[in-house]
Amino acid sequence: MNLERYISFKQGSTKYGKAPHKPILVLALVEAIDKGSVVQNQFPISAEIVGYFRGYWNQLVKTGHTPNFALPFFHLQNEKSQIWKLETLLGFENVLTSSNSVKSLSTLSTYVRYGKLADEFFNFLLDKPNREIAKARIIEKYFDLSGNGFYDFPVDYLKEIDSQILNEPPSEYVGRIIQLKNQAKEIMEEEDFMREAAFKKLIPQLYNNTCAISGMRVDTTMNASMIDACHIVPWAESHDDTVTNGISLSPNLHRAFDRGLIAIDDDYRVIISDGFVESDSPYKISQFNKSKILLPESSKCRPSRENLENHRNRWGFG
Repeated sequence: MNLERYISFKQGSTKYGKAPHKPILVLALVEAIDKGSVVQNQFPISAEIVGYFRGYWNQLVKTGHTPNFALPFFHLQNEKSQIWKLETLLGFENVLTSSNSVKSLSTLSTYVRYGKLADEFFNFLLDKPNREIAKARIIEKYFDLSGNGFYDFPVDYLKEIDSQILNEPPSEYVGRIIQLKNQAKEIMEEEDFMREAAFKKLIPQLYNNTCAISGMRVDTTMNASMIDACHIVPWAESHDDTVTNGISLSPNLHRAFDRGLIAIDDDYRVIISDGFVESDSPYKISQFNKSKILLPESSKCRPSRENLENHRNRWGFG
């Protein structure tokens, strides 16, 4: 296989020099195969791939370019090598061909099911030695680094976010988010996308994928969770994704919590509002009144009493 054919990219000229977005995206796609995030030739717009893109970007790009994931994901399809093809959602088959550009992650997600590499290139990348060769050659060709083809640096930005959610004090985390909001709109949209995905994954994991109130747990072989990650103080108000502002709930109890039908006291016991009526059913909410919720093993990961009080006050619990 002619590797150079597939890694020779047209790069837009900017005031900072040639745009590095396409080589960074292809590095991220190779990383997705390497890490097992992708096992067939279909690359969805996922937090994992956006995280690899941002990880490589942070390590390799030293110019003032903005790390906009949507741009190369869209424009890579225009390469003469036909390295990349976009599969659209039903009904949007003509949108991407008639559009000059798609510049935001949300717009891209509206139209695109996944991207697909040229079969020859994808099959080449299924072998780990070939992936190392491809990554080394892209880095040597487009970025100012020296080496023998082996580059040992962290490229999973999503893991950094996981660490922040798990370990940072809320004040430090919220300060970080406020700082990010001063960045370009595209950067913030990608940050929100990755941080939401990380929160949704980590909170149920801390509760062993179990609803903290009902004890419901459903394990599947399809990577489909039946348990939600619930913010105690709404994110729009707090900008707090740290674990002490999260609790694992089944969808019906998540909605009840968000609507103030239930709350949790400082002893981690359920309080039921008297402001609603429900039918007699095995699934009724009132059966959990005064029951103690399940908690993560580590005390530092348990819901903050201050956040629980904030929630109670919001909905008028005494």
